[in-house]
Amino acid sequence: MGMHPRWIQADKVYAQTQRTVDRQFLFKPDPVVRNIIGASAVRAQKNHPVKIFWLEFNINHEQNGIAPLSDSFEDLNNLVLFKQTFHRLLALELNRHYGREGAVFSTPPRTVPCLDNPSLEQQFFYAMTNPVKDGLVEKVSHWKGFSSYPQLAHGKDELFTWFDRTAWQRDLKRKPLQAYMKKGRIEYTPLPSIAHLKPGQRESYIRREVRSIEQSCRASREAAGQKVMTAQKLEMIDPRQRPATSPPRRKKPLCHCACAEIAKTYKKLLFHFLESYVRASAEYRSGKYDVEFPAGSYRPPLIVINV
Repeated sequence: MGMHPRWIQADKVYAQTQRTVDRQFLFKPDPVVRNIIGASAVRAQKNHPVKIFWLEFNINHEQNGIAPLSDSFEDLNNLVLFKQTFHRLLALELNRHYGREGAVFSTPPRTVPCLDNPSLEQQFFYAMTNPVKDGLVEKVSHWKGFSSYPQLAHGKDELFTWFDRTAWQRDLKRKPLQAYMKKGRIEYTPLPSIAHLKPGQRESYIRREVRSIEQSCRASREAAGQKVMTAQKLEMIDPRQRPATSPPRRKKPLCHCACAEIAKTYKKLLFHFLESYVRASAEYRSGKYDVEFPAGSYRPPLIVINV
């Protein structure tokens, strides 16, 4: 199996997409599932701070945009640890809720850096309006699954709750589990292109852009003679179900970028990064453990075979 080294840079926002096992509808609209997702993100962000620009869950996949807080090793490392912690907690609580076992996601995330503000906005609004594009709802505001839309577009202060089971288990004078409830909120970072605006202005801008995409999706559906799924049908979906058809496989782009020159420069830098990484990796595997790896990368695992 080929290895794809991570290159984490502090000045990049990483757009990620990840699907559930067998594309099951594990994230169907459900207030309990919504709280599980939010609480898992709160806990992961508290332990491993990152910038979260968006966090969206369609019925069977997650889309997010995250970035490190700085170029320090700890903050770069938190980008990876945040996702690991988030998905570990998410799987633990979802499995408890559904009475299932095993992994929630089928593959590693499809991670692509956004190099400029136009591409970043495009990914932001694509993720946020995904349930509308898929014909699950008429408007993003109708989507009852997890979305950052209520907070980013309407300023809703959402608190998510969870039980501190570790404290409960360690307490010698154990109280009812309800006494160990905690609350918290996800801290979102504004898109750079609108960060200078006041909160109300940012929210208005997001609502306006979302409304434009909703109108475009509505026109496309009407032209194709398609209808939006009713709330009743959405409610009746079994989370163990999966789509009848498979989506077409598309090659993952090296980056998202509206400017050809910026993309070209990035590809050159990426090529040099990979060259440096391959050389350092070869030396490291041959026993030179003090070899220096390029910034923003991880050393490969050492595989020891006992004969």
